[in-house]
Amino acid sequence: MATITTKKDKAGNVTGYKVTLCVGRDEANKQIWRTCTLKRPEGLTPAKERKEVERQADAWAEAQKAEYDRTHAKADKTKITFKQFVEDHWMKDHVKTADHTPSSVEFFEYTSQMAIDYFGEKKRLKEIDTEAVKKYINFLKTTPTKTTGEPFGASSIKHFYGTLKNILRYAKRMHYIDYDPTEDLSQKEKPHRERKGIDFLEPAQAVEFLSCLEHEPLYWQCLVNVLITTGLRRGEAAGLQWGDLDPKKLELHVERNVTHDKEAENGLHVGKTKTGEARTVPVSSRLCGMLLRFKQEQQERFQILLLPTAYIFANDADPYRPIRPDSITQHVKRFVARNKLKDVSPHDLRHSAATLALEAGADLKDVQTLLGHKDPSTTLKFYTGVSEEKKRRTVEGIESLITKNA
Repeated sequence: MATITTKKDKAGNVTGYKVTLCVGRDEANKQIWRTCTLKRPEGLTPAKERKEVERQADAWAEAQKAEYDRTHAKADKTKITFKQFVEDHWMKDHVKTADHTPSSVEFFEYTSQMAIDYFGEKKRLKEIDTEAVKKYINFLKTTPTKTTGEPFGASSIKHFYGTLKNILRYAKRMHYIDYDPTEDLSQKEKPHRERKGIDFLEPAQAVEFLSCLEHEPLYWQCLVNVLITTGLRRGEAAGLQWGDLDPKKLELHVERNVTHDKEAENGLHVGKTKTGEARTVPVSSRLCGMLLRFKQEQQERFQILLLPTAYIFANDADPYRPIRPDSITQHVKRFVARNKLKDVSPHDLRHSAATLALEAGADLKDVQTLLGHKDPSTTLKFYTGVSEEKKRRTVEGIESLITKNA
């Protein structure tokens, strides 16, 4: 029940009413209070005026109580610090869930700690306004780091800002704050990563790349061919098991992704794909034949019959443990350096698969399905790598459709 107190001026005239309400108790069992001031209604009799004030006070008290009860924690949301919210609510209830891989949790722990250190232990969550966010961004752009003595790069700043935005957006959604201060930043004020061109192998470079690959062990021939012809992410390739290969249909079923996990016994986490959705990708008869030969080689090496749950690209010591994704990157880097090829990464080979598919005549929807992109705009940017000759043939095809019926 709210308490109503009359407010008067020096002459003793009633000017308004102060309403006080206890919405609950905090963790220390102290009462949490809310107050507001109501203007005096005009043109009413004293009895009707009192009744109107009580009506307004009850409506306000009901809204305040509902606002307080929206959160599962009975702490005073107006007094919670940024650090408390990040550690006790955002991290526990939003980040450390089944939706995030261990590597993603590790990333959020690192990037959120930067904001905690900057705002300090006493900064209240509600005190972080748009100006405070701008100052944080400027701090990241100008303050030398402990390791290099230079300010953070554009990519790192975007990551730190992105995490702060994630925190504040969640705080608004959980009704700890009324608005997200990052929404008031202009596009120029928001951190931007420098746009880099998509690196990929052109058809002639891909031929040279695969030619040099013939001198590699069959293990690496198969793995790199999978990357460059199917466009799998390196973690998806690491997650492939023999049960995922269908030699009759010439298909690979992609449903796992291997990522780093410092807490796991083997340092790896095997989870769903990046989008959370499984997909099937076709393989050529040439690549399927290579994979089957490699499977026979593996079985002879381990002297066992490999079950469907054995990994295609397994750990050297155990066929039921996947290769580390960073080992794939290291091998590709050493391979291109040793053969003096274009410097590409496993992800560049994924880009190459997309561009080569478009060059071969695939449409954007086909490539989107192949790569497992949720957003078609992500696939669209690969079209910039299609040759001018291919673009010219596309335009001529449009022209022929238009003119043949003219």
